[in-house]
Amino acid sequence: MKLASRFFSHGWWLITLLGIFTIAVFIKNLVVPLWHGRFYTTTGDGKHVASYGFNLVPCLVPRQQILAGGNVKNGLSALNRPRTLSVRQVQSLNNAMRDSGGFIAAPNRIIGVVIHGHARAYPIAMLNWHDIVNDRLGTVPIAVTYDGFCNSAIVYRRQADGRTLRFGYSGLVYQSNVLLYDHQPQRRQESLWSQIQGRAIAGPAAQRHAILKVVPCQLVTWGFWHHEHPRTRMIAGVRSLYPAYRKNPYGAYAFQQHNLRYPVQPLWQQPDFSPKTQLIVVRVNHRWHPIFFPDLFRRVNAFGIAEMTISGHTCVFHCQHLPGSQTVCLLAPANQANAYGFVFAWYAQHPGEFPVSRPATTMANPAVK
Repeated sequence: MKLASRFFSHGWWLITLLGIFTIAVFIKNLVVPLWHGRFYTTTGDGKHVASYGFNLVPCLVPRQQILAGGNVKNGLSALNRPRTLSVRQVQSLNNAMRDSGGFIAAPNRIIGVVIHGHARAYPIAMLNWHDIVNDRLGTVPIAVTYDGFCNSAIVYRRQADGRTLRFGYSGLVYQSNVLLYDHQPQRRQESLWSQIQGRAIAGPAAQRHAILKVVPCQLVTWGFWHHEHPRTRMIAGVRSLYPAYRKNPYGAYAFQQHNLRYPVQPLWQQPDFSPKTQLIVVRVNHRWHPIFFPDLFRRVNAFGIAEMTISGHTCVFHCQHLPGSQTVCLLAPANQANAYGFVFAWYAQHPGEFPVSRPATTMANPAVK
């Protein structure tokens, strides 16, 4: 009893309480982020490529076309093996968050992936704030990537040179498209990867000409996806960011057809389609084939189905027209590699894939995000 009395009377209880609080703060702000791979120092000044510290030797693209994107390295925090929700849990969240706008609505877009019977949905509303999800679906490690400035949705197996990689947001761009980087024990071992090209463009992995394998995906509405895949799961994201997920950081950018955030070259200037016309890109006979959404919607039947022959193969698409948006998904052939993006973004990095090429000699004027 005397010991307890001295403990309280001499103020040791206050020192002990402060010690416990300090340890708790240390664990919350340092140990937990490190454990989840979310602790980073600030690198990059948003203006000068050299400030990001990436090894640019070798560089497989014109060095002057790699630009600082105005954000720091890891300014958008990639999600790593996120928690997932069942359809019922998503519905419960929607009910619980009804007064604040809900969690996700049927017309909201998601990137859907199915591997070995496992279906998972990745909402664009979340990817707007993360760009990258390093996940594992079944036994397959994948990177789900999305760049809002290019509307480019592409899923990769995150394996190269016999290693499983974990990608992060570099803060740099090439041809108006986000550059990813692979986490390595030492900074000089990290490489820059093109999101649209799926290959290393600078650093040690570029020296090895490393490329990623594309995983088929669907950029569709949540309502369509969970109807087709009732046992799907959805990533839960970061709960503290739920208010942010309800805001679109790109605003009306998608509808400003000639307003590009960063320079591109060559610049799309064909009269038939505006620069931000949406594409689905299908890989047939080892070649990418860009297909314009308007071409498919002109062919659609009463059931929302459109067919097109690509390099001798019949491809079947499901097309959905909603107020303010359109979605297209490839139904057949099954397991065909595909991707999505704005025409200007894909053309800048794959000009040879378009049937008619009249590249421009000028560059777009940057606009403020």
